[in-house]
Amino acid sequence: MSYRTRLTALLVGLVIVTNGLLALVEYRRCEDLLQTEFHRKARSIVSTAVALLDPNVVAAVGKPGDEKKPEFARLRTQLQEIRDYNRRKDVWIADIYTLVAAAQNSRYVEYGVDAEENFAFEHHVGDIYRRDGQPVTIGLVGINRLAENLKGFQAGFNAAFAPIRDASGNLIAMLGVRLSPAPYSTLDQIGSAVVAPFLVTLVLALIFAAILGRSVTRPMDILRKQIERVGRGEFEEFETPARMTGEFKQMAEAIAAMAKGLRERDTIKRAFSGYISRQVLEAIMKNGEVPALKGERRRITVLFADIRGFTAMAEGMMPEEVVEILSAFFDRMVEVLMRHQGTIDKFLGDGMMVIFGAPVDDLYQEQHAVLAAIEMQTELSKLCNDWQTNGRPLIKMGIGINSGTAIVGNIGSYDHMEYTAIGDTVNLAARLESATKELGLDIVVSEQTYEAIRPLFQWKDAGAIAVRGRTAPVRAYSVEGVISKSAVAAS
Repeated sequence: MSYRTRLTALLVGLVIVTNGLLALVEYRRCEDLLQTEFHRKARSIVSTAVALLDPNVVAAVGKPGDEKKPEFARLRTQLQEIRDYNRRKDVWIADIYTLVAAAQNSRYVEYGVDAEENFAFEHHVGDIYRRDGQPVTIGLVGINRLAENLKGFQAGFNAAFAPIRDASGNLIAMLGVRLSPAPYSTLDQIGSAVVAPFLVTLVLALIFAAILGRSVTRPMDILRKQIERVGRGEFEEFETPARMTGEFKQMAEAIAAMAKGLRERDTIKRAFSGYISRQVLEAIMKNGEVPALKGERRRITVLFADIRGFTAMAEGMMPEEVVEILSAFFDRMVEVLMRHQGTIDKFLGDGMMVIFGAPVDDLYQEQHAVLAAIEMQTELSKLCNDWQTNGRPLIKMGIGINSGTAIVGNIGSYDHMEYTAIGDTVNLAARLESATKELGLDIVVSEQTYEAIRPLFQWKDAGAIAVRGRTAPVRAYSVEGVISKSAVAAS
């Protein structure tokens, strides 16, 4: 048995046996302590919060359409203030809301006012209260009856409810809270019961490790430093120390061979990265073979961007200046697109084609594409401001965006291939980019993209436009700006 194996077996065995026996005794007590403390804080917060609420205001909000009432705004603001006040180091309110009896069936419970601001998680007046996807069917009375012992209730020990009653003592609503994460005070109590025995076993393990490790630590330290050099990308020749023997020498030789292989791989990758696409190159380096020519049908969002009138502008410029302007332009645009999870399909002279939603799935692909387009126009304005001081010509850019099904994958021949997308979805995005010139708009979006993210942005109807290759006109929209915080948060 090798030194490393004996050292590892001794350390792991000693720590597992000692801490395992102690942990077995303390596990139940610590678990109960954590849940009790967590539930106690939740109940304390919700009980105190109920006393701050006006029952008349609570009773005024309970039906769809009540969100326009001043009572709704007042109650929501009050719940948000309570939530924010109780987001401290020792406690953190994740959710706080009121529940009312469903108008159609008192067995069901509906949301009254929810303090959540996030569009994706917010509940509205009249939404059925659910746990684990299923409606709760015990009514307000049932929730109130179980509120004293939530460990056995489906809401969980980290949640608590308190009744809201009117002046006559009638139950009109329930106030609920959910906490996350565990309070630090509870973790401290658990830590005091675990740290001490752990330290004892750690000291014993270190003593035994010192006995066996004296002959191991020095060569292991040398090997560690060699691996760190490889991790930093330093692949130059490695020399095996003469004093190393046995398995340590074999390991040093293996590290040297690995560094040599990585050096050769890095050289090949750098040499060919400018000639073939990044996706194909990574597949070759990973699998050691040319990837297959195949594609798949999937939903994507395609963005085409093009500098308006650049060809005519470039005719009066030196070639070096043209390259310098395009390089500065693409540097800014690529940085924005990468930040919004876009995949650069290809550069088209003074334009580019970008895919969202491939090769990696993106549930927010339309949102990311529109946000990227807005930021690209902003970056172009900044770039033009910089150029203006140097006397360079100002440029404008048109962007077309479309969403739909396309064929994406490695397309071409075995001698030359690229990861790209083909289909009518791509063609329409290109046509929309061309239409920006005629419409005098910076960003034109198809109806498919518009319908997917309509509530998140400000829009201007560009009307039905005729595009080459289609007999029927295409409905298009121009994005004017962001109106929802969730559009920025999801990016």
